[in-house]
Amino acid sequence: MTSLPTLNEQAKCYDNTRISAYKTCPRSYFIRHILGWRPLGTGIALIFGSSWHDAQDIVWGYSKKFSREDLAELASMSFNKTWEENGLPLNIPLESEGYYAPRTPNIAREMLYNYCISRERMLKEAEVIAIEQPFAVPIPDMPGHWYIGRLDKVVDYNAQRLVLEHKTTTAYATIGNFRSDWVDSWFMSAQVKGYQFGGGLYYGNVNGVWVDGALVHRKVHDAFKLVPISHNFTLLKEWIEGTKAWIKQISEEEETFKREGKLIPGLFKRNDESCFGKYGACPFIDICRSMDDPSKLDEAPSGFVEEHWEPFSILGLEKLVAETGESNGS
Repeated sequence: MTSLPTLNEQAKCYDNTRISAYKTCPRSYFIRHILGWRPLGTGIALIFGSSWHDAQDIVWGYSKKFSREDLAELASMSFNKTWEENGLPLNIPLESEGYYAPRTPNIAREMLYNYCISRERMLKEAEVIAIEQPFAVPIPDMPGHWYIGRLDKVVDYNAQRLVLEHKTTTAYATIGNFRSDWVDSWFMSAQVKGYQFGGGLYYGNVNGVWVDGALVHRKVHDAFKLVPISHNFTLLKEWIEGTKAWIKQISEEEETFKREGKLIPGLFKRNDESCFGKYGACPFIDICRSMDDPSKLDEAPSGFVEEHWEPFSILGLEKLVAETGESNGS
């Protein structure tokens, strides 16, 4: 019997965030994921999204134990806890509300009550298989390289096994509440393809990924949309080959930098077309403007902190190490 590859902390791990960062700009990837620099502070949108995810863990984990009202209240408390732990005020002064809105705890509370109403039938009928489940997939023909991620929810519903991915957005439309470009973007999302593939390996036949969208708006607090996506084998195979090619390219550049100890011409090139995007300027734009090789600095510049991405602690991959070890021993 052929033994399975074993995941360990020496493995080279790549998730959708890392691969997308490299696709967008190799130099930005280098600064964030090789040097480990990140801007001080976390954006409000990211904190709101993290808080919403934690609230959803309560909603889906305890939906059969509490009434709709109590469930929403417990979820709101979870949201507030994450929000405050990230340094944001629970009681926002009126004069500061414009800075935060629509991403505020009060709006989140209204959204959670309406979410429990909107999803009541699904919450009652679905069987929750896993919450915040990490996964790791060995990359074919690349020993020691793994594609990793974490599934928000895995549920059995209407005779289907589904991966649920909670997403919040401010992409409002007067007709249908959600902008069509936001909805359509998920059908091409590499993250969704990766989650269908990874989820399928862990839980057998996954019928698809349902993006569970929640609109964040000043006045509309009851807009939610399920975007069901299921890719056929041909598209998933294309995703696997494409992902493998990107990981190989990233890994080769990482090894070159490790060997050279500096940026040489052509290594982790800048993509000048990505300095400004839909979320504004790249956080590393001033670094790129002022130096050709950031690795020459002894420490992160002012306004940044060195914080390397640790997938084993962030994604909770430790339990997968035990699982792959047990598989090899069986």
